Amino acid sequence: MSEFLKRVPLFSELNDDEIGSIYKLITFNDVAKKTVVLHEGEDGNSLFIIISGSVKISYYAPDGREVVLSLLEEGAFFGEMSLLDKQPRSATVSTLDDTRLAQIRRADFERLLLKQPKVALKLLAETVSRLRRTSQVLERISTMDVPHRLYYYLKDFADRFGQTTADHMATIQLPTHQMIADQLSTSRETISRAISTLKKEGIIIKTDHPRKSKIDMRSIEVLLQAIS
Repeated sequence: MSEFLKRVPLFSELNDDEIGSIYKLITFNDVAKKTVVLHEGEDGNSLFIIISGSVKISYYAPDGREVVLSLLEEGAFFGEMSLLDKQPRSATVSTLDDTRLAQIRRADFERLLLKQPKVALKLLAETVSRLRRTSQVLERISTMDVPHRLYYYLKDFADRFGQTTADHMATIQLPTHQMIADQLSTSRETISRAISTLKKEGIIIKTDHPRKSKIDMRSIEVLLQAIS
């Protein structure tokens, strides 16, 4: 399992001895699908790294509606904000699949940051990147109609999780229509109609894999340029 830590971006610049010292700090947890790992508002005392599986980060609006802020997969981490500012958890984290997590307690993680400034810098860079992405999502929700929000979402999702070939076709496993709707602050039916339109236009194409699709990223770029 320590070999996996070398592939985690947060620790990728550390040598074998440094990775070994981190491994000794970790507790591993196997969490079932659709389980809440962290609750918004609770005290935060650990950082979590996704060994396998995936999670969603969300909060609940005053009207009770769930707003999904981000999806994270293998190699990503979460729970860092409460460790940095010692404030309650800012969001709820739930598993989307059966998930294996590596957990590092606050005191151990603080000592790690003091000893390994490379880890601290990467942690801050990723945290800022997520905040920037969240800010962009909120801006698009407030200023764009649903199809254009979807175009930006598909581009960002393909950049982060897809495999794009030289002909600008990205192969990705998209979340459910409901999950996309929760992230874009709209209804599942609206997302289903928008995706159906993209399929009819040949921009989203089925593959032999039951859960994966190909997306014509060049066409997505053209649609985005039209609203720039």
